[in-house]
Amino acid sequence: MLKPPSGSVMIYVPGLGGCAEAPPLAPSPLSRVLARARQHPWDLEGYAPRATALFNLPASAGLAALARVGEGRAPDHRWWVRCDPVHLMVDRHRLLLLDNDAVTLTAEDAERLGARVAQVFAADGGVLEVVAPTRWYLSLPAPEPLQVAEMAEVAGRDIHPFLPTGHAAYWRTRLNEAQMLLHEGLAGGHGGEAARGEANSVWLWGPGYAPERARTVFARVLADDVLIQGMARMTEAAVAPLSADPAALDLGAATLMVWPTAQAPARYGDSEAWAHSLETLVATWWEPLARELRAGRLQRLTVVGDRGPSYTWEPGRWRRWLGRWAR
Repeated sequence: MLKPPSGSVMIYVPGLGGCAEAPPLAPSPLSRVLARARQHPWDLEGYAPRATALFNLPASAGLAALARVGEGRAPDHRWWVRCDPVHLMVDRHRLLLLDNDAVTLTAEDAERLGARVAQVFAADGGVLEVVAPTRWYLSLPAPEPLQVAEMAEVAGRDIHPFLPTGHAAYWRTRLNEAQMLLHEGLAGGHGGEAARGEANSVWLWGPGYAPERARTVFARVLADDVLIQGMARMTEAAVAPLSADPAALDLGAATLMVWPTAQAPARYGDSEAWAHSLETLVATWWEPLARELRAGRLQRLTVVGDRGPSYTWEPGRWRRWLGRWAR
């Protein structure tokens, strides 16, 4: 992606178009807005590939290593993979993955269960960091080849088509061992089937190394996701949590903000929550920024999802339509 100009705001909305493998969702409150924008096609699809492209980082960049930088850890030269606690739910012949955001863990339980998972990789020199209760990072000095889908692409779906490849036997054996140890150590201590929300397995994703520092793309990044924050720090952008107040933005700088709340409803098919998220986005961010665009204080406004085209509004031929929206 080319470096965005000063005076521009890009809003990244994972889940904007729903989920590719789920039934189409009804038109959202944002649909009429997007229909009048200038559209740009994208070749890449998926949450992490799009994010990587937005920051002009190499496609081979290790997502776990980047997320760890977003956690406030210094970038290093070690190989990292996310090893996040998840809940696997039996659904007839399928085994559905409920991602780490659906897992409830205290810090104490996370340390206790993480220590069990660390045992699986200890003989290989593995180190497991429980950075947050539901965000775990595994480093190995001589990792076996691993290809695995990112968490965002598997959440809410049957895991069987997404099991690790590369040295598949090694990784699937380790996952089975971790699952058995977690089953034994479940916080409820009840045995049998795990209750929804309990961590009964882990999911590996984002393997690789942190890239070299790249050139700056955005001057400022507003996001709560540690992966995005890590990408921002590697490109020397100023990083802040997502603010609820567009008036606080410095409209003279190229800004990326990430709207997170449409992604999970899209993954799990919750149409009502998905539509509510996009309705809130229009009211709290798009409409105020459209007024700034109309007034000439903002030069470009772009919305991009994790699939489908991006949508751009600029002064000029869009001014009349923007004026009708922003009155």
